[in-house]
Amino acid sequence: MHRHLAASLPALDAMLRASSSTAPLLGALQALLRATASAAAVLFAEYAEGVCRDGAKVLPMDGTVHPLTAQVLSYLKRLLGYDNAAQVMYGHISEQDDNYIGDVSAWAAAAGGSGDQQHESSSGGKDGSSAARRALSAGIARLLMQLQDNLEAKSRAYKNEAIAALFMMNNVHYVQWSVESSAALGLLGVEWLERHKDMVEDWGARYHDITWMPIINMLKAEPPSDVSRLKVMLKEMFAAFNASIDRIYTHQSGWTIPDHMLRAAVKRVIKDDLLETYQAFMRRYADVEFTSNPAKYIKYAVSDVASIIDDDLFETKAVSMSRLSLAREKLGAIG
Repeated sequence: MHRHLAASLPALDAMLRASSSTAPLLGALQALLRATASAAAVLFAEYAEGVCRDGAKVLPMDGTVHPLTAQVLSYLKRLLGYDNAAQVMYGHISEQDDNYIGDVSAWAAAAGGSGDQQHESSSGGKDGSSAARRALSAGIARLLMQLQDNLEAKSRAYKNEAIAALFMMNNVHYVQWSVESSAALGLLGVEWLERHKDMVEDWGARYHDITWMPIINMLKAEPPSDVSRLKVMLKEMFAAFNASIDRIYTHQSGWTIPDHMLRAAVKRVIKDDLLETYQAFMRRYADVEFTSNPAKYIKYAVSDVASIIDDDLFETKAVSMSRLSLAREKLGAIG
């Protein structure tokens, strides 16, 4: 409404000023224009509060981007597609305004502090005053922080901590990627962007630590000097390794990382850490005759594990144990 009224007002002004009897109508239209601008700022604040209070309980079973995240970023895209959004919503404030200083400065700092200068230089200041731009930057930073807080609260409903971490990684990455490829980057700044890239890495590392580090640490365990105890240990370690790969294959083949570059990066870290460790483990104990039936314990070759990581993890597949058995045959695993 504000867009159309603002576009029409110059022509209406020229028409209505010709008669003194229509001056009140012109004044009413100008007041309506100001009211719609104020309403836009109020609605934006109310929308942010709504995001904070969103209580949807249903979580994506595959850990993908939550509908609320997609909705918020779509909303921001539409908002920033509006010409002079900052000036329209916050053009009435100044740097000396007590409300501005109290309510906006902290959120502007959360946005990284550099966005205002970047936006001013890239747009030539056409998006309104410095105070208005900082207010919009602060509002967006607040909205996205409230979104993240809500998502973290939702993620705690997952019974599996690994998929909770994957879910947060996917969602923070989607926010970071959306901001990076939009006008929001000019408002939030490079510091905000780098901080969120670090968050993506932190959530990915948490997933890795929960899922893979127990297996990796087990394979690195120092062996006992007693041969009989070593044989028992190897049987237990192979059994535990097989069970872990079976479980991960069954569950995590049904999970997803929708961004292909992020998915490839996560898989690369898994392979770099796990495959080298597993290969060293296999070589270390290759000459130990710990069982008369090796096929009972050695179910996965290193290449088999690599194929599972490359072809199956995070591909949103519903995997059954029968399919797992077929996959083993296909991969040529021993046994």
